[in-house]
Amino acid sequence: MIHHRNPAHGLVACQTVGPEYLDDPDRDVTVEAGVRLVNALLRFGVNLEQVSADKVCHTCTDVKDAYRIRLGILTVDETNAMAAQLGSFASEFERMRELLCAASPDKLAAATAP
Repeated sequence: MIHHRNPAHGLVACQTVGPEYLDDPDRDVTVEAGVRLVNALLRFGVNLEQVSADKVCHTCTDVKDAYRIRLGILTVDETNAMAAQLGSFASEFERMRELLCAASPDKLAAATAP
């Protein structure tokens, strides 16, 4: 709430604030999640350069979150390249798993156990 005072009545006595005054824990949590996603995708050679944490408009949507991660806009070529990159890694992981199964069923059971 903003209080307007007449300068003739003097200054309002108050304590100063620090940077934490502008902290937004909801945004911090969202940004942390977005950073984790980007770093995970970068390990697979996928770089989403337009990722952002955007405040949710609660008057125009029923989304309960305060912020959402927006992944950006991709061209068809970018989308195909990213899908191919991720598909290539998935195929390689599957090939490695099959080799492990063939080499030693016991190792596979140990590797997949929770």
